[in-house]
Amino acid sequence: MIDLSELVLGDGHIDLLRHLLSEDDDEPGQYDEPTAPNDIVIHNLMGYSAFVVAVLRKFSPTFSVSEIIQYVSDLRKSLIGDESLQVNPRVAEGLIRDVLQDKTFKDTPPFGADNETMAKTSFVILLDLVQNLQLDGPGLEEFLRESVDYARRWLVAQQAPDVEERAATP
Repeated sequence: MIDLSELVLGDGHIDLLRHLLSEDDDEPGQYDEPTAPNDIVIHNLMGYSAFVVAVLRKFSPTFSVSEIIQYVSDLRKSLIGDESLQVNPRVAEGLIRDVLQDKTFKDTPPFGADNETMAKTSFVILLDLVQNLQLDGPGLEEFLRESVDYARRWLVAQQAPDVEERAATP
């Protein structure tokens, strides 16, 4: 198990996310896949944080379930061939509704799927949402700042002592 107190979000993690979300095909990809357990956790956290920010930008503060279903349907139709199979509709809708904290939604992650399906589905949605946001240089940087802020808040919350301990402390 990873000790979350040892996790540090650094510039390299942000640069990799910037590279993944950038549409600049001229920029050479010179990033090695992370192998250290802490780096893997941070990279996954950065991807999830970007996913949360993108979903909130698209669907928040108000959304309807039918809007989410239509989005997922349109996304799957826009993908070519086997790529559409990477987007499991139940997982896609579940991931989005989970981020939005939909009180009417009773399913829980991983929504009957494996981790690979969850990761592929969230990544395809993330790339689509970011592409639709049409982020320019400053817009992409603002998006990255929001994603980093979310990731750091999540880390602080995970590293904090449990709620009961905090309540018992004067």
